[in-house]
Amino acid sequence: MTRGTINLLPKEEKKRDVKGIVLNIFMVLVILLFISIILISVFIFEIDSVLTSRLSDYESVNAKIQDQVNKLKVYNDFNNKVSNKKELIEDLKKNELVWSKIIYDIGRFMPEGAYIKTFDARGSQLYSYLEEYREGEASEGKNIIAFSITGDAGEYTDILKLVIELKKIENINTVWIQSMVKNTVTENNIEVINFTINTFWETEPFIEDIEKINKSEDEDTLETEIEEINS
Repeated sequence: MTRGTINLLPKEEKKRDVKGIVLNIFMVLVILLFISIILISVFIFEIDSVLTSRLSDYESVNAKIQDQVNKLKVYNDFNNKVSNKKELIEDLKKNELVWSKIIYDIGRFMPEGAYIKTFDARGSQLYSYLEEYREGEASEGKNIIAFSITGDAGEYTDILKLVIELKKIENINTVWIQSMVKNTVTENNIEVINFTINTFWETEPFIEDIEKINKSEDEDTLETEIEEINS
């Protein structure tokens, strides 16, 4: 007869280490996160390197373009100044005949009791003033001497008559008597009055011509800018 063995002792149950499992999962997550951060950092570093390189290239190209723009601006300013001076000189050359007419008018207006010894034209001062005005360095209303004359007269009234007549000359605005000195000519024992007279330009007609030229240039510049925008 066969006998069976019965184990009356309770079975031992294995206890699971929950804390260890959680710790392992946490460590795995931390490692994965660390690896992800490293990969993202490398990726960002690569992108930053590429962008930095491209930015450097763009800055280099921009610097070259800006250099070209500055050169073109300098050239354009220089070209405008040359054009302005050329137009001003050409315009003033047209007025060279004015001096011939002025001398003619002085002779025509000269009283019988007076005569001229010297005639000093001062056109260069007018040219300089108009050039400065065109460049915005001078204002209107400045007295610019046109010419000076010296001479002798028998009477003070002759000098006053000459002053009145000189005011009739075109483009002459003001006439001033700088000096009147009575002297005696020893050879003939005759008293004469030495005089010096200064005349000043009426600058408004010249300024109007300059403003017309500037307005024309501004209109041309505006048309050019509009064409560049539309192109």
